[in-house]
Amino acid sequence: MRNVFKNPIQQKEFEEKGYVVIDFLNPSEVDTLQQLYNQLNAQPKERGFSTSNMSMDANYRKKVSDGITDTFKKAVALHLDDFKLFFGIFTSKQANQSESICSIHQDPTYVDESKYQGITLWVPLIDTNATNGALEVIDGSHKLNDGPRSTLPKFPYNELSSYLIKNYFKRLDVKAGQAYIGSSKVFHWSPSNFSDTERVAALAWLAEEESQMRCYYQDFRNPGEKMEVFELEPDYYIETPLFSRPDEARAKKIGEVPYCFNPQNEESVSAILGKAHQKMKLSV
Repeated sequence: MRNVFKNPIQQKEFEEKGYVVIDFLNPSEVDTLQQLYNQLNAQPKERGFSTSNMSMDANYRKKVSDGITDTFKKAVALHLDDFKLFFGIFTSKQANQSESICSIHQDPTYVDESKYQGITLWVPLIDTNATNGALEVIDGSHKLNDGPRSTLPKFPYNELSSYLIKNYFKRLDVKAGQAYIGSSKVFHWSPSNFSDTERVAALAWLAEEESQMRCYYQDFRNPGEKMEVFELEPDYYIETPLFSRPDEARAKKIGEVPYCFNPQNEESVSAILGKAHQKMKLSV
């Protein structure tokens, strides 16, 4: 696989940790996204944590995606080595809301990861910190599970969650306009927002320009032990409701693969990530 970043220092950090945090948008661009969020005023806020693709309004989903990808394009071209944006969403955590937690997960697989690198791009519109639900990640966790992941928010290591939070997760106090740019395989989560201000972030997914977008589909109500694999255009993810099965009139089914993940326990996690990560956790 070729490099993700033009900057060799950032590329090395990405290979080691699975992500980098860099200055990304200028204040005017951050303000553009905040105004878009405010003007559309259609984020589904029934829950403490929400994403724009939870909305049943396809027009809202499209306006959000177009606005975010248009705003991100300049910085993506500056920092990344010929990568294309697929689609974008807003996420929000309501103020003073214990249910605004986003649980531990890896992001879905959006490309053939044996050939390409699926990338998650996350940009908060306000400074994030311990109070308002900052992003938490595990350095090197992209090495723990490389099996394809469906669009379901399913984390296969729930029994290890307490151990991982205690020993490996670290908080990233990302500033407004900075970007977390990471492999979609990285383990991440964010705690509740107990501040007095809604915490909004803009996200997008991207991969190499020459890649073909995919969907690894499992039925939401009855996931089963297999995933259907489709090749499709990014519009699928914004034109159809969340967790929808691709329409085979527009998407090409290329096969099925078993739902599987790399077995892990405390000993294997420690062997893969190393003791250095635990010491780093204690220092932040």
